[in-house]
Amino acid sequence: MWLALLMLLLGVALLTYGADRLVAGSSAIALRTGISPLLIGLTVVAFATSSPELVVSVMAALQGQSAIAVGNVVGSNIANLGLVLAAAALLYPVRCEQETFKRELPVMVGAVALPFILLYNGMITRIEGMALLLLLVAFVAWQVHLARRQMANHQVAEEVGAYAGITVGRAALFVVFGTGCLYVGSEAFLSGAITIGRALGVSEAVIGLTLVSVGTSLPELATTVAAAFKRETGMVLGNIIGSNVFNVLAVLGITATIIPLGAGGISYVDLSVMLLFALVVWMVFAWRRDMGRLFGGLLLGAYLAYLAWLLV
Repeated sequence: MWLALLMLLLGVALLTYGADRLVAGSSAIALRTGISPLLIGLTVVAFATSSPELVVSVMAALQGQSAIAVGNVVGSNIANLGLVLAAAALLYPVRCEQETFKRELPVMVGAVALPFILLYNGMITRIEGMALLLLLVAFVAWQVHLARRQMANHQVAEEVGAYAGITVGRAALFVVFGTGCLYVGSEAFLSGAITIGRALGVSEAVIGLTLVSVGTSLPELATTVAAAFKRETGMVLGNIIGSNVFNVLAVLGITATIIPLGAGGISYVDLSVMLLFALVVWMVFAWRRDMGRLFGGLLLGAYLAYLAWLLV
C-alpha cells in the first residue's frame, strides 16, 4: 500500500511538471513560428493543460480499463467546476464577461452533454470518437476566427508571452521532456491509483471518478489558484471552460478513435452530475455576472457531497 501511495504521488508530480513543460515548450515554438499569442492561449495551451487527462485515458483504455478512461473525463469535468472553479471563487470573485457567457459557456454546456447522449448504449464507438474529433476541429477553427477579431484581449497574450524568451531548441527539449514525464507519470499514477482502489474494494469507475480525475486536474487547479491570487478571473474561467471542452472533444475523441470505450461502471447518475454542475454554473452567471465566496462554497460543498456518495 505504501509503495502504491508513493507511485500515486510520483505520478501526480510528473503529470503536473510534464504538463507545465509541455505548455512552455509548445507555446514558445508557436510564438517563434509567428502564431499570435491569443491563438496560442486558445488552442495550444488549452490542449496542453488537458494532456494529463489525455495520456491517462489513452493508457487506461489500452490496458482494458475503459471505465477509468471515461471516469477520468467525467470526474475531471466535475472537478473543474466543483473544485477548481469553487476554489478560485473562494479566493476572489470570478467574473464572466457578456461575450464569454453568450459564446464559450454554452459551448461548454453542450460539450459536457455529449457523453450523456453518446453513452446511451454504454459505448463510445470509433465513429463517435471521430465525430468528436471533427467537432474539435470545428471548435479550433472557430477560435481561430474569433482570435483574428479579438486581438485586443491581452490576458491570454500576457500569460503566453512569458515564454517568448525561450529558444526553439530549448522549447523542443521542453516538449520532449514534458511528454516523457506525462507518459511515465501516467503509468505511475494509474498503477498507484488502481492498486489503492482495489485494496479498498473500490470499483474502477469510482477510481476514475475520484483519484484519477482529481490527480489529472491538478495542473488546472494550480494554474487557476495562481490566476485567482493575481485576480485574473478571465483567465480562470477561460482555463476551466477550455479544459472541459477539450476533455470531451479531444480526450474522449482521441481515445475512442484508438479503441472503443465502454462505460463500465459510469452511470447516468455520474453523467447527470457532470451536466448539472455545468448548468448550475451557467445559471449562476445568467443571474449575476460574477461568482463569489457564497456560490463557490456551495459548489465545493456539492462536489464533496458527490465524492462522499461515491465512496460510501
